[in-house]
Order: sequence, then C-alpha cells, then structure tokens
Amino acid sequence: MQTVLEALEEAKNTYTKIYFRPNSGNAGDSLINVGFYSVADTLGLDYEEIHDGFPYETLGKKDLVILSGGGNIVPYWNGGSDLIRQLTQYAFPLMLMPQSIEGREDVLRLLRKQDMLFLREKYSLNYALSLKLMCSLSIDDDLAFFANLGMLRNQGRVSEILKSGKVRKISYILYHFLRSRFSKKLIALRTDRESKISDRRKKKINDISRVAKLGTRDRSLNILSSYWFVKILSWYDVVETDRLHVFVGCVLVGRKVILHENAYHKIKGVYEYSILPNPKYAPLVSFST
Repeated sequence: MQTVLEALEEAKNTYTKIYFRPNSGNAGDSLINVGFYSVADTLGLDYEEIHDGFPYETLGKKDLVILSGGGNIVPYWNGGSDLIRQLTQYAFPLMLMPQSIEGREDVLRLLRKQDMLFLREKYSLNYALSLKLMCSLSIDDDLAFFANLGMLRNQGRVSEILKSGKVRKISYILYHFLRSRFSKKLIALRTDRESKISDRRKKKINDISRVAKLGTRDRSLNILSSYWFVKILSWYDVVETDRLHVFVGCVLVGRKVILHENAYHKIKGVYEYSILPNPKYAPLVSFST
C-alpha cells in the first residue's frame, strides 16, 4: 500500500493535469485542506484548485481529480456521496485523500479500477476490504496531521475576516480570547447529528470548528480559517471534545485533550492509528470513559 506522499509523487509523473477539490464545511475541513496544500508544496505538485460548477466533462483519462479527505462517505451527510455519484460518471480517475467511511456501500461500489481510496484508520480500511471494492485501497494519517502550521503564520488579520464577510466571527474570537484568560479548560462538544453524547455543557459558541469557520472555497480562506482554528485552541491548556479536528488541532499545538467518541468509529480509529504510536502526541490525549 502507498502512502499519500508516494501516491502524489507518482501522480506528478503520470497525469497530464491534476485538479484538487477542497472540502467544504467547517474549520476542521479547512485544516484538512491546509494539510493537502502543505503536502503539495513539499512535493512541488502542480495542481489547479476547483469548486462547484467546474466543467468536469472537459477532463479526460489522463487528468486526475483529488478529493480532500474527511468523514464525507457516511450516513450522516450526503455531500461526499453525491459528489462521488457525480464524478464517477466521467472517465477521469479519482484519488480520495484519507477518509473514514461507514455504510454507503452503494456509493463506495461506484469507485472504479482507476480510482484510489485512502482510509485514515483501520476500522474503515477493514470495512472497505470487506466490500472487495474495485478501486485501489491504502491507509495513511488524516491530512490535517500534515498541516504546516508555519503556513498559517501572520494570516489572521482582522481585515481578512472582514473581507470574508464573516464579521460576527470577530466577536466570537474575542469571546474566546477573554474567556481563556479566566479559564484554561474548554469543553468543545459537537452540536450536530454526529454527536453521540447528550450533555448540557454543549454550547455552539464553544464548538470551535463552527466558530472558526471563515470559508473553505480556496486556499486563502482555508488558511484564514485554520489560523483562527488552531489559534483559539492554543489559548487553552485542556480541551474536552468529540470533534476529530478539534482534537487534531490541539495536539498540533501541544494542548491536552480529553476525548469522547462520536457517532461512529472515526475518533477511536484515528486515536488508535495516528496518536497511540506517536510518542509526541500520545501523552497529550486521554479518552473519557
């Protein structure tokens, strides 16, 4: 099985043109997208960033479309599955960056021999293997672990937030700046359908993936969102969360995490695959029982 770096290095020398479609979504998705930019910059990968409305029908078999990773092929959300249904109608190959998958067998079976699916933990890999899919399978860390935080330096200017149109976010960021001066622990629990726990401590203003959501459409917005995402997390010493990328963002900036499972296996899986074997990250993370 190839690593992400190996697969992208091979793609450089195989395809006429490479296209990257970033995740839409929250600030956690932005951090995944920044992980891709970081890898691509390291490899000197030449690619075009594309979005909704791109004329996919103009691409051919020697063009590659890369889809950013995450938890898009699960029963809780439709966007990732709908995109695969759309794109597998065309002849060009797909490369899906590290994913967690559950259910959606009908969608996964649309992937073809020319496609490559990366998984980010062994539960998803074992599920994909059990389906005997036609596409190539491999496993690697979630792309957010590849994020070069140096890329984010000095990207959080208020003027950039104003340009993004998310003016209200400034007050949310200020709230956390002030709050963190009085309390060094943050309870940042999901407030959507992927949450497994019922907890009266849930507050949308503490769901940092939502607070730092400043846009995912292009590189500049993803970098802006990721800057404030990890910046806010860095203001706290301990974060309790069931958000995968809140947990990843915390370990990237050296903050301790009390971790809860979410509605399916992705938290546990990424913890086991990417955290436990890592002597730098493992001491920072504990599972809540």
